Amino acid sequence: MSGRHDMRLLNLTRDGERAGGRMTWSNVTRTLADAHAVWRQSRATDVVHIHSALAPEVTLVRAGLLAAMARLRGARVIVHAHGGLVKLWLTTRPRRVLVRLALWPADRVVAVSEGGREALVAALGHERVLLIDNAVDLSAFGPPGPPHDPPRILYVGVLTPRKGILDLFDASEILRARRVDHEIVLVGGPPPEGLHAEEEVRRAAPPATRFLGPRPHETMPDLYVSVDLFCLPSWWEAMPLSVLEAMASGLAVVATAVGDVPRVVRQGETGLLVPPRDPLALAEALEWLLRDADLRRRTGMEGRRLMEEQFSTTRATHDIDRLYGSIGPPRRRSGSMRTRSRST
Repeated sequence: MSGRHDMRLLNLTRDGERAGGRMTWSNVTRTLADAHAVWRQSRATDVVHIHSALAPEVTLVRAGLLAAMARLRGARVIVHAHGGLVKLWLTTRPRRVLVRLALWPADRVVAVSEGGREALVAALGHERVLLIDNAVDLSAFGPPGPPHDPPRILYVGVLTPRKGILDLFDASEILRARRVDHEIVLVGGPPPEGLHAEEEVRRAAPPATRFLGPRPHETMPDLYVSVDLFCLPSWWEAMPLSVLEAMASGLAVVATAVGDVPRVVRQGETGLLVPPRDPLALAEALEWLLRDADLRRRTGMEGRRLMEEQFSTTRATHDIDRLYGSIGPPRRRSGSMRTRSRST
């Protein structure tokens, strides 16, 4: 990143069921251990860049505690808010007050969607909040492979009903009744809410559904090439990276009109948008593209062009580099210096 930053990663993810967003003993002990790790690793670090879903309350408090540990060490602190729940959750005055209290250590808060930015601005003010779009390394993705018979629909994400997977299954049954042949390929593992959500998805899967499980990120470009169409029927989102990767791969996209998805899936140009929780509308959009390989190709080319113009990693790197340069030197000492950041 411009050669001025020594970037180091502190990975706080865990294997197994996470019970995300819930007050459990395992989450409390994990958070305390992670706070100690941030405290230890933040010594002599200039910037600590924390990535978090930031909602609901338990997740917010966790992010605030990690930010406090970094600030007490004298580092500048950035909290990067991912996920589409921020906009839906941060709607009341008590929650905005809680956000102000929890994020007092943060010099800047980064949103990845316009909806998330607006919600955070309402709580924290314009000065501390900014939008940096998710981005894709375009050199790693595309071009699309040859069409398959039957066409393959790909979903990428955690396996949970809130991602609209059951709606996709219902749409698939409608398509089969209309004699529109296809396959569904699902990539992903259990969501933060637990294994029960994944089990519900697996029980509802229709025939010709393939579960590939979680995949390492470096294998994803080959996976996108091996399908014909991408579908993300979520009930809510921010700016989903899976949609950006699919479009970078030259795939046509069918997605729900939630969060910032309509900024990239432009109706009739780079894909098709449908309302959330509407299997019939989803089936009709999928049918249109499943029946026309040339339309899929043209739509995918437009999506790739949009990624090149607005969502490349070059652009995102420039924005983050500028952010690091704007927040000033660490609190423990003054003057110009080399920035060292840690991502958690």
